[in-house]
Amino acid sequence: MVYMETTGNRIRNLREGSGESQPFLAKLAGVTKQAISRIERDEIKDPSASTLEPIARHYGVNLKWLLTGEGRKMGDADLSYEADSWADIMGVRQAAALGDGAEPDEYAETHKLKFRVDSLQRKHLRPDRLAVIYGKGDSMYPTIKDGDAILIDTGDKEPRDDKLFVITYGRDLFAKRLINLGGKWFIDSDNKSDPKWKRPEPIDEVRGFEIHGRVRWIGSWED
Repeated sequence: MVYMETTGNRIRNLREGSGESQPFLAKLAGVTKQAISRIERDEIKDPSASTLEPIARHYGVNLKWLLTGEGRKMGDADLSYEADSWADIMGVRQAAALGDGAEPDEYAETHKLKFRVDSLQRKHLRPDRLAVIYGKGDSMYPTIKDGDAILIDTGDKEPRDDKLFVITYGRDLFAKRLINLGGKWFIDSDNKSDPKWKRPEPIDEVRGFEIHGRVRWIGSWED
């Protein structure tokens, strides 16, 4: 038997490779979860371009490849890069607090860090949506240490259970873990040695809450 990859296969592989759910993809594409499920099972043989286009854009792949499997897989944002080349990712001086909070400033661009394009492609990351900031404090120890570089995907702002995000909460900028307990979102710290970080904090929307991007890579020194 010859295996024929379909549009549904390609979408499912992209979604699962990024650890994303069908409801997440449905919201992205503006359709129901049932519609995404049917597309992935090939019950909808010819999904509309309006449904596939935001999915292709999100994963940085070409719409034609997503629909037919033909042509170059990676999208236009990556056409200027060779597979073995390096992408410049902007670093900013802003520190994301890992403890009690740091007041955000204007994200002043100060330098660039280089990442291999093929490495970013394996994680379905687009260089134009990435930024590097630096951690400050120890509430996320040992996951993120004071001074660590933190690569964030600014195009990934949908909260996901037990994933790391850079957020603004109140007037402060944090790198924290978001967890869902009983349908409500909480901010959690990985360092449980300090009593003030042992319990997750429920998010109070009145204080002001914004997700700036999902943490996808952490650069850290080992002792």
